[in-house]
Amino acid sequence: MIQKGETVANGVAMGTVFLQGYAAADVYLHRISSDQVEEELNRLQQALNKSREQIEKLKSKHGDTLGSNEIRIFDSHIGYLSDPKFIDEVETMVMEERYTVRSCINRVVDNYDRIFQLVESDHIRKRAGDLREVATRVLRNLDDGQDPSEPARPSGRYILAAKQLSTADMFNLGDERVEGIVAEEGGISSHAAILARSMGIPTITGIRDLPSKLQNGAFVILDAGSGELHISPDERLRTEFERTRQELTSVEMPEQDKLHVTRDGTEIRLLASCGSIGESSLSRTMGMDGIGLYRTELLFLADARMPTEDMLTHHYTEVVHGSKGHPVNFRLLDVSSRTHVIPLPVEEERNPAMGMHGVRALLHEGHILRRQVRAILRASAGNEEVGILVPFVTGLDDLKLVKAAVLGERLELQKKKIKCAETLSVAPIVEVPAAVFVLQALLTESEFVVVAIDDLQAHLLAADRDNANVRDYYESVHPALFELLGRMSKDVEKAGKKLILFGEGAADPMRVPFYVGVGIQDFSVAPARLNGMLQVLGRFSVTECRKISAKILNAPRSLDVQRVLVKLVDE
Repeated sequence: MIQKGETVANGVAMGTVFLQGYAAADVYLHRISSDQVEEELNRLQQALNKSREQIEKLKSKHGDTLGSNEIRIFDSHIGYLSDPKFIDEVETMVMEERYTVRSCINRVVDNYDRIFQLVESDHIRKRAGDLREVATRVLRNLDDGQDPSEPARPSGRYILAAKQLSTADMFNLGDERVEGIVAEEGGISSHAAILARSMGIPTITGIRDLPSKLQNGAFVILDAGSGELHISPDERLRTEFERTRQELTSVEMPEQDKLHVTRDGTEIRLLASCGSIGESSLSRTMGMDGIGLYRTELLFLADARMPTEDMLTHHYTEVVHGSKGHPVNFRLLDVSSRTHVIPLPVEEERNPAMGMHGVRALLHEGHILRRQVRAILRASAGNEEVGILVPFVTGLDDLKLVKAAVLGERLELQKKKIKCAETLSVAPIVEVPAAVFVLQALLTESEFVVVAIDDLQAHLLAADRDNANVRDYYESVHPALFELLGRMSKDVEKAGKKLILFGEGAADPMRVPFYVGVGIQDFSVAPARLNGMLQVLGRFSVTECRKISAKILNAPRSLDVQRVLVKLVDE
């Protein structure tokens, strides 16, 4: 199940849920006897002092990682804990009306809330939010930091689910255990939101009635980039997001003014390979040159139901708008019968990887192809830098049929006066060796090609990269693979078109000099691989890369190729 909210702080988080602040509310005012007044006032002072100590510790702990504006948020909260008006009102109510401190704090804050909500000033409303956050911390410290009616917090990392986005929830004594936050209320400009972004805690808000949707201990995936909360996701989705999360968390930010060039200053275009809005956002932050390949499978895997055209359009629009005018290439749904995403023929295929895969499956189920095409056309209205990538192409007919679908759906949208892209590039993904030998024909129908190096290598060498029994075959640096890449680069250059190299192998530091040497200047790699690419490019000039590629192309055996590559590492 997917719940849609509003993004507060980007990122991806996974874990079990802890519902904070949903214990049965005590709406009654509890009276005390006259001989209990002093005890209640002492409890108030102890809670205020403990709250100050906690915030001072948090300020000290995060002083080196947060900016001065964020640190001032803590200072303002300390100020509220010493606010004579707030404290006097609570103490007066305890002494004169004989209510418990808990009852009095709740009553005073509720009164302030009602007053502040009538004021149009956003600044004053923020102050009301801060006061409630401070009051929440004090109330918790009345009970030694734990509301007795609520369950104990998890022992490990967890996703915090709360009514209100609040620093009192974010910064408990064990705040480092909060993996992500989902809240019913809380604006993106609140102090809690500012701190969530500064600390890199993925956060979304605006999902109402969380207790009816979540239970303590439920496993969720929080994709804050798209504002989506995936509740009880299946293993496929967990695996996909785990890979995304590892890539996001392993990235070192490059220098902002770092150019994507070789040692002699030749410009290399480094595009991002992404599969979620979080990754695409990260690629922009890192200064990559656009999105070379956006995997569109996630929305189809995320729910048992097929995503609607509007859902796809919304998602793709966020990616396109977020690119800020840089190119974005959407790979059409690339699945086989093994995934059961597309209702393919009933009979089980003996080898799904060689069967109804990629464009074959899309052409078999044309309504899914057309739905994706319409969504991409709508999402890219007014943008000329968007492309469609066709997976598993083996010949010209595959490409022409998809282009015909694009033309037909554009005409239908225009008839209905629905805004859509006037132009949309359609390019093949070369991953089947047969496509290499008809590349010149494919280039007559496209402005560029994307070479999926990992899949091309697997198909060329007949070795499944996920099969440990044949891993040695897959990982061998076979001369045929380098010869094919050299051949394709020449064909593309002759046609005056572009070749984008995509995949993990595209970022292999041992092979990058060869790629550049045969003329490849466009790469699509995971954001996590950007720094490695920059380091390799900075070591070699184009002239040196050409010499390296010539040696490799003249090497007759895998062993000879390996020797050339190993020598590069040793230099």
